[in-house]
Amino acid sequence: MTDDIVLGALLGTAVGDALGMPIEGLSHQNVRTYYLGIKEYRADEQRKDLDAGQWTDDTQCTFAVARAYATAGRGDWPQAAADAYVALQPEARRWGPTTTAAVDRLADGTAPEDAGGADRPTDGAAMRAAPLGLWWAATTPGADLAWDTIRSVLAVTHRHPVALAAGWGQAWAVQHLATTRPDAFTRDAFWTGLVEATAAAEARLDGPSAVSDRLRRLRDDGEIDSFPLDVRDACDGVSVRADEAWPFACAMVARRPHLLENTLLSGINVGGDADTTGAMMGAMLGALHGWDAFPDAWKDGLEAADRLADEATAFARALRSSA
Repeated sequence: MTDDIVLGALLGTAVGDALGMPIEGLSHQNVRTYYLGIKEYRADEQRKDLDAGQWTDDTQCTFAVARAYATAGRGDWPQAAADAYVALQPEARRWGPTTTAAVDRLADGTAPEDAGGADRPTDGAAMRAAPLGLWWAATTPGADLAWDTIRSVLAVTHRHPVALAAGWGQAWAVQHLATTRPDAFTRDAFWTGLVEATAAAEARLDGPSAVSDRLRRLRDDGEIDSFPLDVRDACDGVSVRADEAWPFACAMVARRPHLLENTLLSGINVGGDADTTGAMMGAMLGALHGWDAFPDAWKDGLEAADRLADEATAFARALRSSA
C-alpha cells in the first residue's frame, strides 16, 4: 500500500467533508434552491460559519485517530485517540451531540472504553474508520485482532451497536479498496464483503441486523443501479443514522467506482448529512484511486492541505514501521 493510497483515503475524507459542508442538513430540494447543486468548494452561505474549502468535525476526528496511531502505536491507540479528541475541544466544529457528550466525559476522566455514547445509532463511527481500515490493510492482522483493535478505537466515542457495525464495515471497505486497484474492482466482491463484514460485526455485538439488512436489500432489490434519489429512498433518507447514510455512501461508490469526481458530487448533492456522506465516500474513493487522482482544484482549495498531507504521511510511516 503506497503513501498515495494513504493520502487518498485520509485527504479524500477532508475533500468530501469540505464539499458537503455548506449543504449539511439540507434536503435535496434545498440544495438545488440555495446552491444550484454543489460542483466545487462553496462557503456556507446560510450558517456563515465556514468558508469554501473548510471542513468540519468529520476531518477533525478522522485525523485525530491518525495522529493517535502515528504517535502511540496500536497498543495505546484507544487512550491516544481519546487524548486527541479532548485536545480538539477548543476548535470543535459542528460536533454532534454524541461526540460532544463522549468527549466531555473523556475530559472529565472517564475511561475510553466507557465514554462512547450508546444511545444514538449515528454515522460517526463510520466517519472515523478510514485510518483503521488503512491500518488493517497495511498490517494484515488476524480477524480477531482487527476486531478488538478497531472496535476499541471506535467505541471511544460511539458504542451503539448499529454505529459500531457501520464503523467496522467502513474499515473493511477502506482496507479492501486500499488493496484493490480500480481496474481490478468488482462490485460483487465488494458488496459481498460488506454484507459479510457487517453481519459478522452485528453478531459479535449481539445487536440488530439493521446495517447488513440494508446492504442486502440494496443489492437484492437492484437499487444500486437506480437513480441516486431512489438509492436515498431505499435507505429511508441520508440522515445521520448509520443504517441510512453509510449504506447509501457505499451504494454510490459501488455504482460508479471509476468516476471519482462524478460519484462524489452525485452522493453529496442528494443532501442530508452531506458532509459526513462526502467524508465516507471520499475515504473509499481515495483508498481506491489514491490522492493523485483528485482534481487539482480540490487539492489546492482544501483548507490546510499541506498540514493534512504531512499528517497523513506521518501516519503512513507509522504503518510501515509496524507492518
